Amino acid sequence: MQNINDRKVRKLQVEEHIRTRKLWEEVFIEDTPEFLDYYYSTKIKNNEIYVIEEDGEIVSMLHLNPYEMRIGDKLFQTHYIVAVATKESYRKQGLMRMLLNHVMQMMADRGEPFTFLMPADEAIYKPFGFEFIYEQKRERVSGKKCEDSTLEVVEARAEHCQMIADFSNQMLQEYDIVTWRDSGYYETLLLELASENGGILLTKRDGEIEGIFCYACTGKEDKHFVIKEPIFQSEQDLQHAIYHLTGRETERVLCTGYGSEETKPMIMAKVLNPQFNFDLKKVKIFINEEV
Repeated sequence: MQNINDRKVRKLQVEEHIRTRKLWEEVFIEDTPEFLDYYYSTKIKNNEIYVIEEDGEIVSMLHLNPYEMRIGDKLFQTHYIVAVATKESYRKQGLMRMLLNHVMQMMADRGEPFTFLMPADEAIYKPFGFEFIYEQKRERVSGKKCEDSTLEVVEARAEHCQMIADFSNQMLQEYDIVTWRDSGYYETLLLELASENGGILLTKRDGEIEGIFCYACTGKEDKHFVIKEPIFQSEQDLQHAIYHLTGRETERVLCTGYGSEETKPMIMAKVLNPQFNFDLKKVKIFINEEV
C-alpha cells in the first residue's frame, strides 16, 4: 500500500469515466441499476471525475457535475459535488480530504463563485467550510379534480423543454440565486426521472404553461408518488395535476420543494472566491436537488 504522501489526484479522461461505476455500486448500494444506467450514459459525458488510484484500481473518487447558476442578473458556471466515495479498506487515510482540497482550489482558480453538495453527513463537510444554504420544504398534498375545461394536463416530452425552461426562469425571478434552466436542463432531467419511473407533468391553458412538477414513482401495482419542485401559478391547478397523476382525491402525495408542514436541511455550499461577498444563508435560493 502506497504512503499517502505518494498518492496523487488524477482527473480521468471522459472515456475512463465508466471505470468509476464499480466503486459507485460498492458504496452507494441504495441506487438502482436503472439510475446508474442513466447516470453513466448521460451525466458522465459532461462532468469531471477526479480519482486516487492504487495499482491501477480506483480507490477514491469525486464527481463534479456542471450547473449554470444565476446570481442576481448574471450567469456563472458552478459545479455540484457528488459521488464522494472511498473504497472501505482505504478509508480514514485522508483520501477524501485530498480530493476535496484539490477540486476546491481548482474551482477557485477558475473563478467559480461557490460549490455545493447534498451531504450524507454534514459533519464530514463542515471542517471544509461548507454550510447549509437550502432547506427543502415538504408537505403532503391531496389531489382535487378541477372542472375547468380550459385546463389541460400534459406529460412533458423533449419538445416541451424550452417552453418549460422559459416558464420556470420567469417564475423564479424573485430568487437571488437559482439554478438556470434551459432546454438541456429539462431534457436531462426527463431522462433522470425516467430512471425513477417518473417524468414531468405540466398544466396548460390556451397553449401556455400554467405550472409544472417533476415526479418519481415507486411500486408497480401499488404505486407511490413523490412530487418534486412544483412551480405553479395556481394552487387549484397543482391539486388538479396531482389528481391527474394519482387518479384519487383521497391520496396525500409528498411534495418536496413546496409547502410549510416541515423543512429539511438539504444543500450545503462553500463560497470559493472572496469577490462573491454574499452570505449564502441570507439570500433567497432555489437550487436543484438532482445530480
